[in-house]
Amino acid sequence: MTQKYISKSSYMAGLDCHRKLWQLLWDRNNAGPRSGIDQLRMEFGIRFGEVAHCLYPDAILIDINIRKLKRAEEDTRKAIEDGAEVILEATFRHEQCRVLSDIVEKQPDDTWHLMEVKSSTEVKKEHIPDLAFQKWVMERCGYPVSKCSVVFADKSGIWPDQKSIFKFEDVTDRVNAAVEEVPAQLKPMLKIAESRGQPPDARDCITKKCHKCEFKKTVCWKDITEPTIYDVVHVSKIPALKALDVFHVKDIRNDFGLNNTDRGHVDRMKAKSVDIDKAGLLSMLEKLEYPIYFLDFESIAVAVPLFDGNRSWQKLPIQYSIHVLEENGEMRHVEFLHEENSDPSAALAARLVADIGESGSVVVYHAQMESGVLQDLVDRFPQYATALLSMDARIWDLEVVFLKHYRDWRFGSKSSIKVVLPALIPELSYENEVVSDGGEASLSWVQMLETDDFLVRQEKAEALRSYCKLDTLAMVELLEHVRNVVSVDS
Repeated sequence: MTQKYISKSSYMAGLDCHRKLWQLLWDRNNAGPRSGIDQLRMEFGIRFGEVAHCLYPDAILIDINIRKLKRAEEDTRKAIEDGAEVILEATFRHEQCRVLSDIVEKQPDDTWHLMEVKSSTEVKKEHIPDLAFQKWVMERCGYPVSKCSVVFADKSGIWPDQKSIFKFEDVTDRVNAAVEEVPAQLKPMLKIAESRGQPPDARDCITKKCHKCEFKKTVCWKDITEPTIYDVVHVSKIPALKALDVFHVKDIRNDFGLNNTDRGHVDRMKAKSVDIDKAGLLSMLEKLEYPIYFLDFESIAVAVPLFDGNRSWQKLPIQYSIHVLEENGEMRHVEFLHEENSDPSAALAARLVADIGESGSVVVYHAQMESGVLQDLVDRFPQYATALLSMDARIWDLEVVFLKHYRDWRFGSKSSIKVVLPALIPELSYENEVVSDGGEASLSWVQMLETDDFLVRQEKAEALRSYCKLDTLAMVELLEHVRNVVSVDS
């Protein structure tokens, strides 16, 4: 089997975990599905890079065909020989290392300024080794790099001024220091790239990167079904538990030192018990006032602004669902979905103040989201400020119930509605929904706006409505469940 090339992405994977690198090079098809939010970020990361090209209208853009990268190498070399000042997607290869650099700019002294475009709002520590690897490859190809920068999103810029949404930060010193480490880091990676061989062992799943790894559930942890220490224990306690050869929650000793929160989670999971704080629940329930509005927003925030006047990563509410419960038990449902290719905020705000009355509790799940949307709408549409601020003041957060007063062992250490609902109301499920999480909702909304296929637009609109409606129906059922528990317990 032919050797594989070490690219920017595979180099970064190798820094994370050699098993992850092996999977990417030799068994990529075993990756788990990307989440909706990962798909959205990937799509708009690509768009952000394409907009960055507009900063250099006279640059040479290398045509990239992933199956014909040798041609891209030749085109890059020719562009340099022909005197190109700026090259986009410049492709360089040194032995088994190949990089596609976002932007390279010729300097007066015949060195190069290497720029990496990232859709984040700041320079992150992982951007440095990424640039260091590129610099190392470029210089071994005979192109000295004297300056390195990260080009990232400026949240203060206003679209459609393309230049305004980009920031540049010189990271040359940090990259130069990191370049010194590249040869040693590459050595084991190149061996992995030489032949398929036996896959290396995965490292322990102890970092956020590991938890998000696309091979965690499909490869490294595919046979692990019982809760582990990584699910509930603070990371600071992991080394001590590993030293005791403890991996599963059931094996944590009762005298092992944990903080009160972690100890509660562990004891419940081991005993398969439920802890209910009746006084706390009653105190919360007493604060509810009719009519009760069960409210859920879906929103989108992306690196490339979707509409004129928007900023990079500005959160735009795109839809909402409201179940309204009257004191006599009557229930009605209202909803809003913006289906026009325009900023949805004004239309949504106008409908929202019509759909939610001046009195009554506004029940949400994880208040930070809904409160943030309301506050943003207040700032943008002061004509609705009184009504919107009233809604915000009347928010009643259902998640607090399951954070503080109702802990079921099946929740583990979590309290999200996607964890609580299947445990308590198994007949309601997101599994059969076409759209099943917020990231998918955002991506589906963009796809709905951008397609010319009428039937596809209808299908996506229906899927979005169904998903958002399920969120508020879930809150209705969960609140009823809590009330029944308190009533029975009385």
